[in-house]
Amino acid sequence: MINQNKMSEFNKLLNSVDSSKNRVTVFADYLTLAAYSLAQPFYNSPEIEEKYLAVAKNYKPEQLIIFAKMLAVVVDALEEKAHDFLGNCFMSSDMGSEYRGQFFTPYHICLMMAKMQFQGVEKIIQKQGFITVSEPCSGAGGMIIAAREVLIQEGCNPSTEMFVEAIDIDDLCFKMSYIQFSLLGIAARVIRGNTLSLDFYETLYTPVYFLNRWHNKLNRKEEIENNNIILEAQPAKELTQLSLF
Repeated sequence: MINQNKMSEFNKLLNSVDSSKNRVTVFADYLTLAAYSLAQPFYNSPEIEEKYLAVAKNYKPEQLIIFAKMLAVVVDALEEKAHDFLGNCFMSSDMGSEYRGQFFTPYHICLMMAKMQFQGVEKIIQKQGFITVSEPCSGAGGMIIAAREVLIQEGCNPSTEMFVEAIDIDDLCFKMSYIQFSLLGIAARVIRGNTLSLDFYETLYTPVYFLNRWHNKLNRKEEIENNNIILEAQPAKELTQLSLF
């Protein structure tokens, strides 16, 4: 259930930042500051720092404090109930109509689809340790957040048993997904790019990717898959010989 009070609080803060700027612009700047502030402790990147400062310099200190309060509201809302909070804020304030006519799938539909797709997922996790999920058009991340909820209902730990690759061509969607995945402890590679043309422009890994050493887990999975491909490609006689060692 969406917390309407938290959504109203977030939108009220958003509208109070700077009335001289377009609301979508302020929202986009908030996403930039929030996303890069979450990523920077794990990257320690001059490039990320420059991107953050390029936006921050356009606001007064008291306005930056409002942005910090907005992030705190998102944290509180997601701790209370995991859902597509930023997507709902974006849609409820009619920014979707203002900005390219975007409309996100309602979360209850995302949850229904996740339940259909993830039936028996615990058996896959028992066999290989974790699952990988690809989302080629992530929007604000609603489908992945719903997948996380289904895994929890199945008694699984999404932070250690699900890795996500989420792609969206839109910068707002890229950053909304990254922020919400980061705050919900979802291990993900979030990409701003075109899934159809395979043109990719920016990639960020969420904090739990680093904290839970997903790089090592994915490398081990790739090594096992490559070894299986090599074995399957061997002639039957060679396979018999290999089995003797």
